[in-house]
Amino acid sequence: MNYRCGTIRDAGNVNRKVKARRKVLATAPRMAIKKQEFYEGAALHMLARTGSITSVRYESPFFVLNSDVLVLLKYSTRGRSPWGFTFMPVEQILLQANDADYRIVIGLICGSDGVAAFSYESYCSIVAPGKSAIHIACYRAHGEHYEVNGPIGRLPEKVSPSNWQRILNQRGNGNDEAL
Repeated sequence: MNYRCGTIRDAGNVNRKVKARRKVLATAPRMAIKKQEFYEGAALHMLARTGSITSVRYESPFFVLNSDVLVLLKYSTRGRSPWGFTFMPVEQILLQANDADYRIVIGLICGSDGVAAFSYESYCSIVAPGKSAIHIACYRAHGEHYEVNGPIGRLPEKVSPSNWQRILNQRGNGNDEAL
């Protein structure tokens, strides 16, 4: 399998693990709101307020919005820049596997500061897939746009804080004007 970010093997094993995880999550008793759900809910609420969402479906670890936009949300609880995000090998494989079928958006929830949103193609420009976890860092000075850095580089353009609210209305593969 060749993908824009390269090739990762063992996809069958990962798919079995994901299915097992979904089964556990579906049967687990619900208690208090988990931290991850709190942050993801806040990010989705920001989108809902735009009036552009017609449907939301959760397919672990993604949210499918309007049946055609696949969103992977990562969160950091840190109060100030820099924020760090880890992409596990299973997430990397699932991103690659869904690239042909959906427009993929990565949303980095930077504590209570906002969401840095960019395309999967942009993600591929700053990471090299592999069998180990990948770390991405996000920086933002007060009143500025987000700078996103990965193991093999940084995004060529800074990401506008308002990019997140526009993800459902944009097409293309850039960072800001054409997400």
